[in-house]
Amino acid sequence: RFRASWNTGAKRRLACYEPGMGRPILTPDEMRAAEQAVFATGVDSFEVMQRAGDAVAEFLHANWPDGRIQVLCGPGGNGGDGFVAAAKLAKLWRDVQVFSAVPVAELKGDVAKAAKLWDGPVGTLEEALIADHDLVLDALYGGGLSRPLEGTAAALAQRGGRVISVDVPSGICGLRARPLGPCFAAEGTVTFAALRPAHVLQPGAAFCGGVFVADIGVPVQTRLMENSPALWLRLLPQPGMGDHKHSRGHLKVLSGGISSTGAARLAARAGLRIGAGLATLLSPPDALMVNAGHLTAIMLQSIANAEDVAEAAETASVLVAGPAAGVTPQTISYVETMLASEARVVLDADALTAFGDKPEDLFGRLRPRDLITPHPGEFRRLFGNLQEDAVNKVEAVREAAAKAGCCVLLKGPDTVIAEPGGGAVVNTHATRWLATAGSGDVLAGFAGGLMAQGVDTLPAASMAAWLHGEAGRRVGAGLISEDLEQQIPDILSALHGEIS
Repeated sequence: RFRASWNTGAKRRLACYEPGMGRPILTPDEMRAAEQAVFATGVDSFEVMQRAGDAVAEFLHANWPDGRIQVLCGPGGNGGDGFVAAAKLAKLWRDVQVFSAVPVAELKGDVAKAAKLWDGPVGTLEEALIADHDLVLDALYGGGLSRPLEGTAAALAQRGGRVISVDVPSGICGLRARPLGPCFAAEGTVTFAALRPAHVLQPGAAFCGGVFVADIGVPVQTRLMENSPALWLRLLPQPGMGDHKHSRGHLKVLSGGISSTGAARLAARAGLRIGAGLATLLSPPDALMVNAGHLTAIMLQSIANAEDVAEAAETASVLVAGPAAGVTPQTISYVETMLASEARVVLDADALTAFGDKPEDLFGRLRPRDLITPHPGEFRRLFGNLQEDAVNKVEAVREAAAKAGCCVLLKGPDTVIAEPGGGAVVNTHATRWLATAGSGDVLAGFAGGLMAQGVDTLPAASMAAWLHGEAGRRVGAGLISEDLEQQIPDILSALHGEIS
């Protein structure tokens, strides 16, 4: 039901990839450590290389059954995988040519063993530049690359054409998820045991195409996962026969002034639609009539000062503040009052920007059960150059969560969600059509509505991000933010059908 194509940039779907799995993400160093742990048990490293190369060959053969394949092999483990894959493809009667970055006689260890499996000629990279081919298997350098491609390797990366990469497209840093210079732009990538940051974080992910994770018998442990229903489906709330509106949680959303009420209504409707039993808009007195003219199932409560906010918080499960709230001392006062209450709090937009001059005042009040949902500009106002200085976006958000003392959701095509303890999720289930006014307000409402039903903050934020992306995909071109919550009934019905 949710079998999205394996890659938004792919020309075809991969026959051997079943989406919907909860896929772990490891850095290149963590992957090497996982492999070494397996080798320490007595498993032969060359046997693992053979599994990897065979997986590459089977993947390629199943999804690109025709054409001449040019295999480019580097001097390291990626090159060994390439030699194994080439030998396997030849046994499948495929038209294969092999080219090596270094003379075969100079290869060492397992890579040299792998090269002996290939009994055909091995050309140079210079010869590969002019050789006729239909598809390139890029097995030059993996995700551990730390310097730019140079010379003929760079020229090969820049010539274009159809490419399948092993591990990570050559020229991309697997950890930083960025091109180091010229790099291959792959139609698909085969990696092993787990994803790498470059497969899910931009801009690196844009060069990976669809990513197939092959099982090569290397178990992994990580606190970083790709977002999918497999992570949280059993936690997705649905009412029982004995439930009523009060047992499903009460979401309250702070409204802006008379000319800025729409954003809060988007959030409140999103929270109600996602399953909160009650939703109330906390409206300034001058905006009551404007809000009343647009509301039916959502209730209204007048607030004129911090004391009114404190009273409203007493009967709230979750409070959402920020959408068009205004960057004012009053917003700061209201947020501080909310964070002093027993209710969980979701902060977005103006509620974050209002603390831009003194973010420590906010961090000192936030609690692990709270959630902030900045876009990159708001993130920078609160955390300075943390995203630019960190090794990648995941580490930036982890550091931000530890500093703020709450769960942080940094929005983008590669939304990252992290909790103070280090657990993190990357959501790539999105669409470019979500880049529209009010989209983030709906996301805050989704998260608040799920939290109001008792879902813990990290899974609630993960659910909200995925559902937001799925709704956007269903609407597609022409999307406006009001469309998003209208998709939720069908999406939830399908998901609940998966767990009924």
